[in-house]
Amino acid sequence: MKMVRTRDARVLVVLGILAALLVLAVAAAGCGGDETGTETTAAGGSTETTSGAGPQMGGVLRVATQPGNADFDPALFAGNPADIQLQHAVLEKLVTLDQEFNLQPTLATEWSSEDGQVWTFTLRDGVTFSNGSPFTADDVVYTMDRLRDPELGSAMVQVYANIDTITADDPTHVTFTLKTPDGEFPKSLTDYRTLMLSKDVDPTKELIGTGPFMLDTVTAESGATLKKNPSYWGTDDQGNQLPYLDELRFVYSPDMAGQIEGLQGGSIDWVGGLTAELKQTVEANPDLKTISTPTNYCFELQIRTDVEPGSKLEFRQAIMAGTDRQAIIDLVAPGLADPGNGTLVGPGYADYYLDQPVPYDPDKAKQLLADAGYADGVKIKLVTQSVDVIPAIATAWQAQMKQIGIDVEILQVPADVFYSEEGEDNWYQAAFSIVDWGTRAAPITYFQLALTSDATWNYQRWSNPDFDALAKQIVVELDAAKRADLYKQAQQILLDQVPMMNFMVNEGVAGEPANLEGIVLAPDWPQTLFGSAYFAQ
Repeated sequence: MKMVRTRDARVLVVLGILAALLVLAVAAAGCGGDETGTETTAAGGSTETTSGAGPQMGGVLRVATQPGNADFDPALFAGNPADIQLQHAVLEKLVTLDQEFNLQPTLATEWSSEDGQVWTFTLRDGVTFSNGSPFTADDVVYTMDRLRDPELGSAMVQVYANIDTITADDPTHVTFTLKTPDGEFPKSLTDYRTLMLSKDVDPTKELIGTGPFMLDTVTAESGATLKKNPSYWGTDDQGNQLPYLDELRFVYSPDMAGQIEGLQGGSIDWVGGLTAELKQTVEANPDLKTISTPTNYCFELQIRTDVEPGSKLEFRQAIMAGTDRQAIIDLVAPGLADPGNGTLVGPGYADYYLDQPVPYDPDKAKQLLADAGYADGVKIKLVTQSVDVIPAIATAWQAQMKQIGIDVEILQVPADVFYSEEGEDNWYQAAFSIVDWGTRAAPITYFQLALTSDATWNYQRWSNPDFDALAKQIVVELDAAKRADLYKQAQQILLDQVPMMNFMVNEGVAGEPANLEGIVLAPDWPQTLFGSAYFAQ
C-alpha cells in the first residue's frame, strides 16, 4: 500500500436569511499537498483568491441554514445539515475529502499500511483543544471506541465493525488493526460523525474541539454564534494564524427563498445547497457570486419492503420503470444534476459506477403494477422534508406516478421533525419518504449504513444475502479492478430488487457576496469549512 501525505483547503458553506441568531463555523484543512510526500504548513492557504488584495483579518460571517436540533454529540447524528455544520465548525476529523473525492490531511498528517489490515496514522503535533488540553492519540482511541460501541447506538457501529483494535502507540501515532484487510479504510474516517473528541469532555453536554471556532451560544430555534479560537493550530501560506474571521454566525431559517433575500439584502453572507432557480437568482446579482463542486449528494426514495405495497417486488420495479428521472431533473434542477443509474453510487465514483441508465417505460410499469395485484391502482403516502428542492421532486414524481396508477399523497414536515425519532411521519418509520444523502468518500459506506441486512439505517428493512456477501467482499478486496467489478455487481442487484431509488445526483452550489473569499465548497456541502474564509479588502 502507498503512503498518503497531502494537504488542501476545505470549507463548506450554508447561509441564511434575515436577522436572527448566529451559528456555526467550520475549520479549513490546508493546502498544496500531493501524494508524493509534500505537505505545506497551511490550514487553508490553498483556497483560491479572485481579488488582488490579501485577506482582511476580522469580521463576522453570517451563514443561513435550516433549523437544527443543537445536538453536540456527532456520534448520534441523524443527518440534520445544521447540526453537521455546527459540529464541523468546532470539531475536526483526522482526514477530509476534497472536491475530487481524494483524502486530505487534517489532524492526521500521514497514514500508511503494508497489507491493508494494519493502518498507522501520524497525528499533527502541538494541537490543543479549545479548553487547553492537548490532542493526542488517546483522544482518537476514545472517539473511535465510542463510534463502534453498540451500547451507544451510533450509526457507525456497522461501518467500523471491521476494526479489531485501536492502539495509541505514543501521543502522535495511533494504529488501527482490522479483522480483515480494507484498502479503503482511511476513506471511512471522512464520515461527518467521525469528528475527534476530547477524552476528558462529555460530548453530550459540551462542544469542545480543535477547530478554528469555539461555540458561544446556540438555540435549536434560532441559530448559533461561534467565536475565533485563539489557540487554533492552522496557519496560511504567509504564516498568519487562522481563522481570519472573529466570529461565525449560523442563522436558522426553513425558507431558502428568504435566505436568498437575506443574501441579496446584505443580512446574510453565505447560503449553501442552492437549487437551479436560486443559482440563477444569485448569478443575476452583480454583487453576488456562486461557487460549486461535484458531489454524490443524492435524493433517495426510501421504500419499506416489510409492508405492502413496498413488500412486493413487482410494485418496486413498477416505480423504477415508471419514473422519468431526467424529466424530473429538467423540471426542478436543470443543468445541476445527473440521473445516474438509480442507485446511491453516482458517476463521481468513476470506475466503481455502473453506467447503466434505467429506461423510462410507463407501459412496463403498468404491467408490473398489475402483476403486483394493483391493476386498479394503489394509494401511498410520501413523507418529505420541507427543504428545497425536495417538495418539487415529490410533486413532479407524484404526477408521474398518477400516470401509471399510483396515487401519491404528499406530507411535508420540517427537517428537524423528519429526522426525529418520534411519531410515524419521519425518515425511519414512513413507508415511503425522500431522504437526502451527503457525499461519502467510498460507496461502501452507503451499503454499510443503509443497505446490508444488519445496517444501522436499513430503513428499507431489506435483506439480500447476495448483496450482503458482495458488500463483505468489497471491503477485503485490495485489487482496484476487482473491487470495481464487485461494486457493479452490487449495483445490479439494487437495480433488480429496487429497495430504494435515487432520483438524481447533484452538483453542489453555494451563493456568497463578491468580496467573500477563501471558502472551498465541500462535496458534502454541510461539511464546508470556514476557517480560511475572509472578506477581501
